[in-house]
Amino acid sequence: MVESTLSRHWKIGTFAGLGVICLAALLGYFVWAGRIAGGKPVCEVCKRLIHAEISFRIVRSNGSMGTVCCPRCGLTAVMKNGGRVLDAVDFTTKKRIGAAEAVYLEGSDIMECCTSAGFRSDEGAYREMEYDRCMPSLLAFARREEAEMVRQKHGGNILSFEEARQSVVRQLKSQ
Repeated sequence: MVESTLSRHWKIGTFAGLGVICLAALLGYFVWAGRIAGGKPVCEVCKRLIHAEISFRIVRSNGSMGTVCCPRCGLTAVMKNGGRVLDAVDFTTKKRIGAAEAVYLEGSDIMECCTSAGFRSDEGAYREMEYDRCMPSLLAFARREEAEMVRQKHGGNILSFEEARQSVVRQLKSQ
């Protein structure tokens, strides 16, 4: 009787231990594969961490709101999946502004979320970057004068909302 109870406790303990190990391994895999970013929000378009200072918010076609890493990813998400743009962050003041009323600086040397480094694919494999969805950089400004001051220091082209949208359309067609 004592031997049977010990055997049963040993089996339960073994299965519980294996369950914990499997759960830890699964969690480790998701962190390694980039599906969990340590609790930090990740862009639904490019899978990079979202930088609040250049983030862009959209309303998805189902009515839910989403935040992506930058204006380029926001426009890409809306064009590919429907919905509408909501707001962007003014690069100068870091305050939210209407995305459709903003002025954009494209192609400057300020690249908050762009990188030439490799990345983890959805399957978890490491890959070299051949194409960066966030490039050329696209920064939002409430005032054209502020965009011009940044452009003089960092290069790029100043665009209206519609011109920025057309740039993303051209980029999507060339993929």
